[in-house]
Amino acid sequence: MFKKIKNFSLSELKDLLKSAGFDSFRAEQIFNYIYVNKKESFDEMAILPAKLRQFLSETFNINSITDYKFSLSKDGTKKFLFSLTDNNKIESVLIPDEKDTGRLTLCVSSQVGCTLNCTFCATGKLPFMRSLESAEIIDQFMSAEKISGQKITNIVFMGMGEPLYNLKNVIVAIKILSDPKVTLISQRRITVSTVGVIKKIQELAEEGLKVKLAISLHATTDKTRNMLIPYSEKVNMSQLGDAIEYFYRKTKQNITYEYIYLEGINNSDEDVKRLAKITKRVPSKVNIIPYHDISFTGAEAVQEFKVPTRASIDKFSAQLRNLGVNVFCRTSSGFDIDAACGQLAYSERTNI
Repeated sequence: MFKKIKNFSLSELKDLLKSAGFDSFRAEQIFNYIYVNKKESFDEMAILPAKLRQFLSETFNINSITDYKFSLSKDGTKKFLFSLTDNNKIESVLIPDEKDTGRLTLCVSSQVGCTLNCTFCATGKLPFMRSLESAEIIDQFMSAEKISGQKITNIVFMGMGEPLYNLKNVIVAIKILSDPKVTLISQRRITVSTVGVIKKIQELAEEGLKVKLAISLHATTDKTRNMLIPYSEKVNMSQLGDAIEYFYRKTKQNITYEYIYLEGINNSDEDVKRLAKITKRVPSKVNIIPYHDISFTGAEAVQEFKVPTRASIDKFSAQLRNLGVNVFCRTSSGFDIDAACGQLAYSERTNI
């Protein structure tokens, strides 16, 4: 069975080549061919000895994505449905900045499906199949750039799955993408999102990376959060706050709180006060995200969930700002192609 060469860091590839009887310095040439020159065949790596090219061709594959489908939103958002070598499928979303600043963000998946079953999220309605390999994460980035013809400036691990449940492969992918030999993207432009897997937040902090952490908060009390995010029954908000503070103290990276706005559920005056208090613990910002309808999944919808009006979101945001909270209101980019936040559930699903 072929190995995926993008699963290997530069140092690992050097060790592998050396153990196979080849000069370890060839690893840097291979890295340059793959990540800088974007070669997709070992036969194209002309500087390598023929014997090494043969070894690579017989041992590895370069691409972990075998096919794709592409959807374009009227707002410029692009959604990719990627097919993997085992016929599983994942989705990634390329999001332009609405202010036309040149910022182009790729929302990548870390798993096929998800185990968390958050009530507002379509991905949670999919069966969990497996975690992605590092190569499959990297190839979302490289394929999206190739297909779109655009330079991606930012990555957010906010696609399908819980990134911290696949932390080892996520970290390897981040280190390869930001390796100074190729520097496809800076670590400072990468955000990892989580519902709050405490031990893994601490592990990520210990890695010494310069990535940002986003917390899928979505509520200001344990009772409401447990209703929205079943996983949160395993960890209360006080424990989550401790883990967040630990991450900040270790990394000095500001925290982002993601907050799905749900009219009548998490937008009371008391929610405003509690959310403001939460954000004061460490330097942070709050992304207010409108709830997006997920009835297209065919799953039984939560009756209380309604798509909010812009006026109600603006009022909530203004209340937070008056209390000194750094607030951003996310748009519904890609809503018309089921690519907005909470909507990722691959298009050819059959088991929902």
